[in-house]
Amino acid sequence: MKTRERIKLLTAVSFAVFVLAIYCIWGYIHERTRLLAQIDEKLYAAAVAVPFVLEDDFHDRAVGEHSISSAEDNRNIDNLSKLNDRLGIKFLYTVIRDHNGDYRLTSSSAPKDELEHGDEVRYYTAYPDVSVTLKQSFEESHINFSRRNEPYHALYVPVFSDRWGTYRSIFVPIRTPSGHTYVVGADLDISYVTARLRNNTLKTILSFVIFTLAILPIIYAYIQALKQKNREYQQVHQLYLDQSKRSITDPLTRLYNRFKLDEELETAFSLFQNYNRTFALIMTDLDYFKAINDRYGHQVGDTVLQSIATLLKESSRSADVVGRWGGEEFMIICRDADSNGAFHLAEKLRTEIASYARKHEYSLTASFGVAEPQTQQSLPQLLQSVDEALYAAKRAGRNQTVKASDDLRATPLFDTDE
Repeated sequence: MKTRERIKLLTAVSFAVFVLAIYCIWGYIHERTRLLAQIDEKLYAAAVAVPFVLEDDFHDRAVGEHSISSAEDNRNIDNLSKLNDRLGIKFLYTVIRDHNGDYRLTSSSAPKDELEHGDEVRYYTAYPDVSVTLKQSFEESHINFSRRNEPYHALYVPVFSDRWGTYRSIFVPIRTPSGHTYVVGADLDISYVTARLRNNTLKTILSFVIFTLAILPIIYAYIQALKQKNREYQQVHQLYLDQSKRSITDPLTRLYNRFKLDEELETAFSLFQNYNRTFALIMTDLDYFKAINDRYGHQVGDTVLQSIATLLKESSRSADVVGRWGGEEFMIICRDADSNGAFHLAEKLRTEIASYARKHEYSLTASFGVAEPQTQQSLPQLLQSVDEALYAAKRAGRNQTVKASDDLRATPLFDTDE
């Protein structure tokens, strides 16, 4: 796997893990808020039901240790335990504060194991480890009067521990019509809250994982479709590039063809006219090339042309435009150079061509003409001047470089293949 593909995969996996983490955190917070609100509603419903399970005047009579009979106490325990089991609460109870300021349990539900062993909380049991919130309930300014179908003001305790365990609790302070105050308490085991929260969070994570696994085939198919489309695009694009390249490239030498050279000439000449950006032209013709074709055959002649084309391309500057003008003629457009710079390049190329011919024992040299545009000169006139310079090199004995000058005159073209 390529490094770029590996990085993309790692990024995608990291993003998925990040999204999962954010989703889980959000799900945990949302579920915790929802669950606690649901639990608090259950605690409230249980607490406000307690006064109606007891006798109406129970807390007017529950003022001393012997004020309530054992039979009534047993009945209260039984009724509160049934209500407790029906609502799914851990404990339901009522608390008073006696004349000494001590807190007493006046009624309470009891789990089955406590009932079986006789360990249930009885009337007027001391409650020394009462919570601070429960104590504050007796001082609460919004103490509720015992009325049916009326919302009560409640105090919630997120986490509270006493001798019986750790709970999430609610306390509802109530005042009887006779003016006696008591507090109804409802407890739910904190382990229940934790277990529910853990299970719901796991369900949230599991649902996300299942959803992710469900859409993975779709994502995979989509990615494969994109890859296929990209391959098709690359093929079409490469075909376009190949066609474009073939339209401007000479098939034998792989240099620019005459069409592309004409285009580059117009661009360079326009830059010269409009922005005074200089350039120079080099035109070269291979001397006695026809003799190579006649002696060695056209296949060798083609190989020679390809070798000369490679030599011209590699020995020129990267900014220069090298192309095949036609037959054994080549042109070089030297950007940002004058005729002196082009002349030195032409001499370098002429020497390298002669060296190449000696290595291969060919009777081959090259003549070069060099010209640069002049003010008020047209492009056809520039081409004529570089042609005249090339013809002058031919007339002077070939295998040399001539710069265009005012004293050169156009002459009929002699047979350059001789």
